[in-house]
Amino acid sequence: MAGPRRFRALSLAALSVLVPLAGVALALPARAAPSGPPRTPDCAWRVEASPQTVNAGLLDSDAVYWVMPFAVQKDLNIVLSGTYADARYTSLTVYDSSFAPFTTSNGVSSELTDYHIAPDAGSLNPWQVPAPPGGHFTVTLRPDAAPGQTNVLPLAPEGTPAGRAGYLIYRVYLPTGGDQAVSLPGVAFEQDGTTVNVPLCAPGSQVGATPDMVAGMSAAATTSGDLQFARGTSSNGSLFPNPDNAYLEASVTPPGGDNVVVVRAKAPTTPGGEHPAPWPSAANLRYWSLCADLPTPPLPVVVNTLPDGTVDYGCRADEATALDSTGYYTFVVGTEAQRAAVDGIPGATFVPFSTDNPTTPHVLLVRNLLGNFPYAVQNVPPDNNPASAAAVMGSYYPQAAVCPLSTLQAGGPAACLS
Repeated sequence: MAGPRRFRALSLAALSVLVPLAGVALALPARAAPSGPPRTPDCAWRVEASPQTVNAGLLDSDAVYWVMPFAVQKDLNIVLSGTYADARYTSLTVYDSSFAPFTTSNGVSSELTDYHIAPDAGSLNPWQVPAPPGGHFTVTLRPDAAPGQTNVLPLAPEGTPAGRAGYLIYRVYLPTGGDQAVSLPGVAFEQDGTTVNVPLCAPGSQVGATPDMVAGMSAAATTSGDLQFARGTSSNGSLFPNPDNAYLEASVTPPGGDNVVVVRAKAPTTPGGEHPAPWPSAANLRYWSLCADLPTPPLPVVVNTLPDGTVDYGCRADEATALDSTGYYTFVVGTEAQRAAVDGIPGATFVPFSTDNPTTPHVLLVRNLLGNFPYAVQNVPPDNNPASAAAVMGSYYPQAAVCPLSTLQAGGPAACLS
Protein backbone atom coordinates (compact mmCIF):
# COMPACT_ATOMS: atom_id res chain seq x y z
CA MET A 1 0.00 0.00 0.00
CA ALA A 2 1.13 3.52 -0.70
CA GLY A 3 2.24 5.91 2.01
CA PRO A 4 0.99 9.47 2.52
CA ARG A 5 0.84 11.65 -0.57
CA ARG A 6 3.21 14.61 -0.58
CA PHE A 7 2.55 17.82 -2.46
CA ARG A 8 4.40 21.08 -2.95
CA ALA A 9 3.86 23.52 -0.10
CA LEU A 10 2.66 26.96 -1.18
CA SER A 11 2.54 30.27 0.66
CA LEU A 12 0.62 30.56 3.93
CA ALA A 13 -1.79 32.96 2.26
CA ALA A 14 -2.70 30.30 -0.29
CA LEU A 15 -3.63 27.88 2.48
CA SER A 16 -6.35 30.12 3.90
CA VAL A 17 -8.13 31.37 0.80
CA LEU A 18 -10.27 30.18 -2.07
CA VAL A 19 -9.88 31.02 -5.68
CA PRO A 20 -11.97 33.84 -7.20
CA LEU A 21 -12.55 31.98 -10.42
CA ALA A 22 -15.71 33.84 -11.41
CA GLY A 23 -14.59 36.74 -13.56
CA VAL A 24 -10.93 36.18 -12.77
CA ALA A 25 -10.03 36.00 -16.45
CA LEU A 26 -11.20 39.56 -16.81
CA ALA A 27 -9.92 40.92 -13.51
CA LEU A 28 -6.39 39.52 -13.66
CA PRO A 29 -3.73 41.59 -15.42
CA ALA A 30 -3.65 40.63 -19.09
CA ARG A 31 -0.64 40.26 -21.35
CA ALA A 32 -1.12 41.30 -24.95
CA ALA A 33 0.98 40.77 -28.05
CA PRO A 34 2.51 43.95 -29.52
CA SER A 35 -0.33 44.22 -32.03
CA GLY A 36 -3.00 43.97 -29.28
CA PRO A 37 -4.71 40.57 -29.51
CA PRO A 38 -4.76 37.94 -28.25
CA ARG A 39 -5.56 38.83 -24.67
CA THR A 40 -3.95 36.36 -22.30
CA PRO A 41 -3.72 35.79 -18.56
CA ASP A 42 -0.41 37.00 -17.20
CA CYS A 43 0.54 33.39 -16.39
CA ALA A 44 -0.78 29.88 -17.04
CA TRP A 45 -2.28 27.43 -14.54
CA ARG A 46 -2.85 30.11 -11.92
CA VAL A 47 -4.63 27.82 -9.45
CA GLU A 48 -3.31 24.60 -7.94
CA ALA A 49 -6.00 22.98 -5.80
CA SER A 50 -5.00 20.40 -3.21
CA PRO A 51 -5.46 20.05 0.57
CA GLN A 52 -2.26 22.06 1.06
CA THR A 53 -3.19 24.92 -1.27
CA VAL A 54 -6.84 25.52 -2.10
CA ASN A 55 -8.76 22.94 -0.05
CA ALA A 56 -12.20 23.41 -1.53
CA GLY A 57 -14.92 21.69 -3.53
CA LEU A 58 -14.80 18.14 -2.09
CA LEU A 59 -11.48 17.37 -3.72
CA ASP A 60 -9.62 14.07 -3.43
CA SER A 61 -6.42 14.36 -1.41
CA ASP A 62 -4.71 11.85 -3.73
CA ALA A 63 -5.23 14.10 -6.73
CA VAL A 64 -4.16 17.58 -7.78
CA TYR A 65 -6.07 20.03 -9.95
CA TRP A 66 -4.61 22.91 -11.95
CA VAL A 67 -6.99 25.62 -13.20
CA MET A 68 -6.37 28.20 -15.91
CA PRO A 69 -9.01 30.94 -16.26
CA PHE A 70 -9.15 32.70 -19.64
CA ALA A 71 -11.27 35.26 -21.46
CA VAL A 72 -13.30 34.05 -24.44
CA GLN A 73 -12.26 35.95 -27.59
CA LYS A 74 -13.32 35.82 -31.22
CA ASP A 75 -11.22 33.40 -33.32
CA LEU A 76 -9.00 32.55 -30.34
CA ASN A 77 -7.16 29.22 -30.23
CA ILE A 78 -5.41 28.01 -27.08
CA VAL A 79 -2.70 25.45 -27.85
CA LEU A 80 -1.42 23.10 -25.14
CA SER A 81 1.89 21.28 -25.56
CA GLY A 82 2.32 18.62 -22.93
CA THR A 83 3.85 15.32 -21.90
CA TYR A 84 1.94 12.30 -20.65
CA ALA A 85 2.25 12.33 -16.86
CA ASP A 86 3.50 9.45 -14.75
CA ALA A 87 0.18 9.01 -12.93
CA ARG A 88 -2.87 6.77 -12.67
CA TYR A 89 -5.16 9.23 -14.50
CA THR A 90 -5.17 12.63 -16.18
CA SER A 91 -7.71 14.71 -18.08
CA LEU A 92 -8.24 18.13 -19.65
CA THR A 93 -11.67 19.73 -19.26
CA VAL A 94 -13.03 23.08 -20.41
CA TYR A 95 -15.76 24.78 -18.34
CA ASP A 96 -18.11 27.63 -19.14
CA SER A 97 -18.65 30.74 -17.04
CA SER A 98 -21.04 28.85 -14.74
CA PHE A 99 -18.30 26.28 -13.87
CA ALA A 100 -19.96 23.51 -15.94
CA PRO A 101 -18.55 21.23 -18.65
CA PHE A 102 -20.54 21.23 -21.85
CA THR A 103 -21.16 19.55 -25.19
CA THR A 104 -21.54 21.69 -28.31
CA SER A 105 -24.62 21.47 -30.50
CA ASN A 106 -22.63 19.40 -32.99
CA GLY A 107 -21.72 16.88 -30.30
CA VAL A 108 -18.16 17.83 -29.29
CA SER A 109 -17.44 17.23 -25.59
CA SER A 110 -15.44 19.73 -23.55
CA GLU A 111 -13.37 16.92 -21.96
CA LEU A 112 -10.45 14.82 -23.14
CA THR A 113 -9.51 11.89 -20.89
CA ASP A 114 -5.92 10.64 -21.03
CA TYR A 115 -6.58 7.61 -23.24
CA HIS A 116 -8.34 9.78 -25.83
CA ILE A 117 -5.39 12.17 -26.26
CA ALA A 118 -3.48 11.24 -29.43
CA PRO A 119 0.32 11.45 -29.24
CA ASP A 120 2.50 13.66 -31.39
CA ALA A 121 4.44 11.97 -34.20
CA GLY A 122 7.15 9.76 -32.74
CA SER A 123 5.51 9.54 -29.31
CA LEU A 124 3.25 6.95 -27.65
CA ASN A 125 0.31 7.42 -25.30
CA PRO A 126 0.83 5.05 -22.32
CA TRP A 127 -2.94 4.89 -21.76
CA GLN A 128 -3.37 3.58 -25.32
CA VAL A 129 -0.46 1.13 -25.61
CA PRO A 130 2.13 -0.20 -23.15
CA ALA A 131 4.72 2.57 -23.03
CA PRO A 132 6.59 4.67 -20.49
CA PRO A 133 5.19 8.11 -19.63
CA GLY A 134 6.81 11.21 -21.08
CA GLY A 135 5.59 11.10 -24.67
CA HIS A 136 4.36 14.37 -26.16
CA PHE A 137 0.90 15.57 -27.16
CA THR A 138 -0.70 18.74 -28.52
CA VAL A 139 -4.29 19.74 -27.72
CA THR A 140 -6.08 22.81 -29.10
CA LEU A 141 -9.06 24.71 -27.69
CA ARG A 142 -10.89 26.40 -30.57
CA PRO A 143 -14.28 28.05 -31.12
CA ASP A 144 -15.08 25.96 -34.22
CA ALA A 145 -14.43 22.47 -32.80
CA ALA A 146 -16.01 19.84 -35.03
CA PRO A 147 -16.73 16.12 -34.58
CA GLY A 148 -13.90 13.83 -35.56
CA GLN A 149 -11.11 16.33 -34.99
CA THR A 150 -8.15 14.90 -33.08
CA ASN A 151 -7.10 16.50 -29.80
CA VAL A 152 -9.53 19.41 -30.16
CA LEU A 153 -11.68 20.88 -27.37
CA PRO A 154 -14.33 23.59 -27.75
CA LEU A 155 -13.28 26.96 -26.39
CA ALA A 156 -16.79 27.81 -25.13
CA PRO A 157 -20.44 26.97 -25.80
CA GLU A 158 -21.85 28.47 -28.99
CA GLY A 159 -23.04 32.02 -28.52
CA THR A 160 -20.73 32.81 -25.62
CA PRO A 161 -19.95 36.55 -25.89
CA ALA A 162 -16.39 37.80 -26.10
CA GLY A 163 -14.98 38.68 -22.71
CA ARG A 164 -16.92 35.96 -20.85
CA ALA A 165 -14.81 33.79 -18.55
CA GLY A 166 -13.85 30.23 -19.42
CA TYR A 167 -11.79 27.74 -17.43
CA LEU A 168 -9.47 24.88 -18.27
CA ILE A 169 -8.67 22.23 -15.65
CA TYR A 170 -5.84 19.70 -15.80
CA ARG A 171 -6.49 16.84 -13.36
CA VAL A 172 -3.88 14.33 -12.22
CA TYR A 173 -4.70 11.41 -9.90
CA LEU A 174 -1.95 9.57 -8.04
CA PRO A 175 1.01 11.36 -9.64
CA THR A 176 4.25 9.46 -9.05
CA GLY A 177 6.39 11.63 -6.82
CA GLY A 178 3.58 14.07 -6.02
CA ASP A 179 2.54 17.20 -7.84
CA GLN A 180 6.07 18.59 -7.99
CA ALA A 181 6.93 15.81 -10.44
CA VAL A 182 4.15 16.75 -12.89
CA SER A 183 5.20 18.76 -15.92
CA LEU A 184 2.38 21.16 -16.74
CA PRO A 185 1.44 21.66 -20.40
CA GLY A 186 2.87 24.69 -22.12
CA VAL A 187 0.24 27.23 -23.20
CA ALA A 188 0.09 29.47 -26.28
CA PHE A 189 -2.71 31.84 -27.31
CA GLU A 190 -3.18 32.23 -31.06
CA GLN A 191 -5.37 34.85 -32.71
CA ASP A 192 -5.29 36.69 -36.06
CA GLY A 193 -1.87 35.32 -36.94
CA THR A 194 -0.30 36.31 -33.62
CA THR A 195 0.97 33.76 -31.07
CA VAL A 196 1.71 34.58 -27.43
CA ASN A 197 3.40 31.96 -25.25
CA VAL A 198 2.06 32.28 -21.70
CA PRO A 199 4.60 31.56 -18.92
CA LEU A 200 3.74 29.21 -16.07
CA CYS A 201 2.53 30.89 -12.88
CA ALA A 202 4.81 30.91 -9.88
CA PRO A 203 3.69 28.71 -6.95
CA GLY A 204 1.75 30.57 -4.27
CA SER A 205 -0.09 32.97 -6.57
CA GLN A 206 -3.65 32.07 -5.48
CA VAL A 207 -6.09 34.86 -4.56
CA GLY A 208 -9.33 35.27 -2.54
CA ALA A 209 -12.94 34.04 -2.86
CA THR A 210 -16.02 35.41 -4.60
CA PRO A 211 -19.68 35.10 -3.48
CA ASP A 212 -20.75 33.08 -6.52
CA MET A 213 -17.89 30.61 -5.96
CA VAL A 214 -19.12 30.04 -2.40
CA ALA A 215 -22.72 29.74 -3.62
CA GLY A 216 -21.69 27.10 -6.13
CA MET A 217 -19.96 25.07 -3.47
CA SER A 218 -22.97 25.35 -1.18
CA ALA A 219 -25.19 23.89 -3.88
CA ALA A 220 -22.82 20.93 -4.28
CA ALA A 221 -23.08 19.85 -0.66
CA THR A 222 -26.32 17.83 -0.68
CA THR A 223 -26.32 14.32 0.76
CA SER A 224 -28.77 11.52 1.33
CA GLY A 225 -28.53 11.77 5.12
CA ASP A 226 -28.92 9.08 7.80
CA LEU A 227 -25.63 7.37 6.95
CA GLN A 228 -27.06 5.71 3.84
CA PHE A 229 -25.11 6.06 0.63
CA ALA A 230 -26.95 7.39 -2.43
CA ARG A 231 -26.18 9.18 -5.64
CA GLY A 232 -27.58 12.66 -5.15
CA THR A 233 -29.07 14.90 -7.78
CA SER A 234 -25.96 17.08 -7.42
CA SER A 235 -23.50 14.29 -6.69
CA ASN A 236 -21.20 15.44 -9.48
CA GLY A 237 -21.33 18.87 -7.85
CA SER A 238 -22.25 22.20 -9.38
CA LEU A 239 -18.66 23.45 -9.23
CA PHE A 240 -16.29 22.11 -11.93
CA PRO A 241 -17.59 18.51 -11.93
CA ASN A 242 -15.37 15.88 -13.50
CA PRO A 243 -17.41 14.08 -16.19
CA ASP A 244 -15.40 10.89 -15.52
CA ASN A 245 -16.35 10.77 -11.83
CA ALA A 246 -19.51 9.62 -10.08
CA TYR A 247 -20.14 9.68 -6.35
CA LEU A 248 -22.15 8.07 -3.61
CA GLU A 249 -22.73 10.38 -0.65
CA ALA A 250 -23.76 9.90 2.95
CA SER A 251 -23.81 12.27 5.90
CA VAL A 252 -22.91 11.49 9.48
CA THR A 253 -22.13 13.41 12.64
CA PRO A 254 -19.13 11.97 14.50
CA PRO A 255 -20.82 9.65 17.00
CA GLY A 256 -18.46 10.32 19.91
CA GLY A 257 -17.57 8.09 22.80
CA ASP A 258 -16.30 4.63 21.88
CA ASN A 259 -18.26 4.66 18.64
CA VAL A 260 -16.98 4.59 15.06
CA VAL A 261 -18.57 4.43 11.62
CA VAL A 262 -18.05 1.18 9.71
CA VAL A 263 -18.34 1.16 5.89
CA ARG A 264 -18.01 -2.15 4.06
CA ALA A 265 -18.42 -3.45 0.49
CA LYS A 266 -16.77 -5.53 -2.18
CA ALA A 267 -13.86 -3.62 -3.72
CA PRO A 268 -13.82 -2.89 -7.46
CA THR A 269 -10.62 -3.74 -9.28
CA THR A 270 -8.32 -1.06 -10.73
CA PRO A 271 -5.07 -1.04 -12.72
CA GLY A 272 -3.32 -0.18 -9.44
CA GLY A 273 -0.14 1.74 -8.80
CA GLU A 274 0.84 5.26 -9.82
CA HIS A 275 1.76 4.69 -13.45
CA PRO A 276 -0.23 4.82 -16.70
CA ALA A 277 -1.71 1.60 -18.09
CA PRO A 278 -3.71 1.01 -21.29
CA TRP A 279 -7.44 1.69 -20.96
CA PRO A 280 -10.04 0.24 -21.22
CA SER A 281 -8.75 -2.83 -19.44
CA ALA A 282 -10.07 -5.78 -17.49
CA ALA A 283 -10.21 -3.57 -14.38
CA ASN A 284 -13.61 -2.43 -13.11
CA LEU A 285 -12.59 1.20 -12.51
CA ARG A 286 -9.63 3.41 -13.20
CA TYR A 287 -9.63 4.62 -9.56
CA TRP A 288 -11.84 4.68 -6.48
CA SER A 289 -11.63 6.18 -3.02
CA LEU A 290 -13.52 7.09 0.12
CA CYS A 291 -13.17 10.62 1.49
CA ALA A 292 -14.37 12.39 4.63
CA ASP A 293 -15.26 16.02 3.93
CA LEU A 294 -16.95 18.91 5.70
CA PRO A 295 -20.28 19.95 4.07
CA THR A 296 -20.08 23.71 4.58
CA PRO A 297 -18.24 26.10 2.22
CA PRO A 298 -15.53 25.79 1.11
CA LEU A 299 -16.31 22.04 1.32
CA PRO A 300 -12.80 20.99 2.43
CA VAL A 301 -11.52 17.47 2.74
CA VAL A 302 -10.51 16.57 6.31
CA VAL A 303 -6.93 17.61 7.13
CA ASN A 304 -5.61 16.70 10.60
CA THR A 305 -2.19 17.78 11.83
CA LEU A 306 -0.88 15.09 14.17
CA PRO A 307 1.25 15.69 17.28
CA ASP A 308 4.42 14.62 15.47
CA GLY A 309 3.82 17.23 12.77
CA THR A 310 2.68 14.82 10.06
CA VAL A 311 -0.69 15.31 8.37
CA ASP A 312 -3.55 12.83 8.02
CA TYR A 313 -5.85 13.54 5.08
CA GLY A 314 -9.47 12.42 4.89
CA CYS A 315 -9.21 10.31 1.69
CA ARG A 316 -8.16 6.73 1.22
CA ALA A 317 -7.39 5.71 -2.36
CA ASP A 318 -7.92 2.17 -3.60
CA GLU A 319 -4.21 1.40 -3.40
CA ALA A 320 -4.10 2.44 0.28
CA THR A 321 -7.14 0.37 1.26
CA ALA A 322 -6.83 -3.02 2.96
CA LEU A 323 -8.87 -5.92 1.58
CA ASP A 324 -9.78 -9.16 3.30
CA SER A 325 -9.46 -12.61 1.76
CA THR A 326 -12.87 -12.24 0.07
CA GLY A 327 -11.96 -8.95 -1.63
CA TYR A 328 -14.01 -6.74 0.70
CA TYR A 329 -12.85 -3.48 2.25
CA THR A 330 -13.80 -2.22 5.71
CA PHE A 331 -13.37 1.50 6.31
CA VAL A 332 -13.54 2.59 9.93
CA VAL A 333 -14.18 6.32 10.33
CA GLY A 334 -13.19 7.59 13.75
CA THR A 335 -11.08 10.02 15.73
CA GLU A 336 -7.30 10.16 15.56
CA ALA A 337 -7.30 8.82 19.14
CA GLN A 338 -8.98 5.65 17.84
CA ARG A 339 -6.56 5.14 14.98
CA ALA A 340 -4.14 2.79 16.75
CA ALA A 341 -6.97 0.48 17.79
CA VAL A 342 -8.46 0.49 14.28
CA ASP A 343 -5.06 -0.24 12.73
CA GLY A 344 -4.95 -3.39 14.87
CA ILE A 345 -8.16 -4.80 13.33
CA PRO A 346 -7.37 -7.19 10.44
CA GLY A 347 -8.60 -5.88 7.09
CA ALA A 348 -9.65 -2.47 8.45
CA THR A 349 -8.62 0.90 6.98
CA PHE A 350 -8.82 3.95 9.21
CA VAL A 351 -10.40 7.18 7.90
CA PRO A 352 -10.31 10.29 10.13
CA PHE A 353 -13.01 12.61 11.31
CA SER A 354 -11.86 16.22 11.56
CA THR A 355 -9.92 16.95 14.75
CA ASP A 356 -10.79 20.65 14.54
CA ASN A 357 -14.50 19.99 13.94
CA PRO A 358 -15.30 17.03 16.23
CA THR A 359 -19.06 17.64 16.39
CA THR A 360 -19.68 18.96 12.86
CA PRO A 361 -21.58 16.76 10.38
CA HIS A 362 -19.32 15.15 7.79
CA VAL A 363 -19.93 14.02 4.23
CA LEU A 364 -18.57 10.62 3.24
CA LEU A 365 -17.95 10.32 -0.51
CA VAL A 366 -17.35 7.08 -2.39
CA ARG A 367 -15.72 8.12 -5.68
CA ASN A 368 -15.75 5.94 -8.81
CA LEU A 369 -13.56 7.18 -11.66
CA LEU A 370 -14.13 5.84 -15.20
CA GLY A 371 -16.53 2.99 -14.51
CA ASN A 372 -16.00 -0.02 -16.75
CA PHE A 373 -18.48 -2.51 -15.25
CA PRO A 374 -22.23 -2.63 -14.54
CA TYR A 375 -21.95 -2.10 -10.77
CA ALA A 376 -20.17 1.27 -10.96
CA VAL A 377 -21.68 4.38 -9.40
CA GLN A 378 -21.98 5.80 -12.93
CA ASN A 379 -24.90 3.40 -13.48
CA VAL A 380 -26.81 4.48 -10.37
CA PRO A 381 -29.69 6.93 -10.98
CA PRO A 382 -29.07 10.34 -9.36
CA ASP A 383 -32.27 10.16 -7.30
CA ASN A 384 -30.84 10.48 -3.79
CA ASN A 385 -32.32 7.04 -3.02
CA PRO A 386 -30.12 4.50 -1.18
CA ALA A 387 -32.33 1.64 -2.38
CA SER A 388 -31.64 2.57 -6.02
CA ALA A 389 -27.90 2.55 -5.41
CA ALA A 390 -28.03 -0.79 -3.59
CA ALA A 391 -30.11 -2.36 -6.36
CA VAL A 392 -27.61 -1.36 -9.05
CA MET A 393 -24.37 -2.00 -7.17
CA GLY A 394 -25.19 -5.24 -5.36
CA SER A 395 -22.24 -6.40 -3.26
CA TYR A 396 -20.29 -3.28 -4.31
CA TYR A 397 -22.78 -1.05 -2.49
CA PRO A 398 -21.24 0.32 0.75
CA GLN A 399 -23.17 -0.75 3.83
CA ALA A 400 -22.60 1.60 6.76
CA ALA A 401 -23.41 1.72 10.47
CA VAL A 402 -22.38 3.37 13.72
CA CYS A 403 -20.83 0.78 15.98
CA PRO A 404 -18.90 0.65 19.28
CA LEU A 405 -15.23 0.16 18.54
CA SER A 406 -15.12 -2.56 21.16
CA THR A 407 -17.85 -4.47 19.31
CA LEU A 408 -15.94 -4.17 16.04
CA GLN A 409 -12.76 -5.39 17.71
CA ALA A 410 -14.51 -8.37 19.27
CA GLY A 411 -16.78 -9.46 16.41
CA GLY A 412 -15.45 -7.86 13.25
CA PRO A 413 -17.57 -5.91 10.75
CA ALA A 414 -20.30 -8.56 10.73
CA ALA A 415 -21.06 -7.66 14.35
CA CYS A 416 -21.68 -4.05 13.31
CA LEU A 417 -23.52 -4.52 10.02
CA SER A 418 -25.74 -7.53 10.73
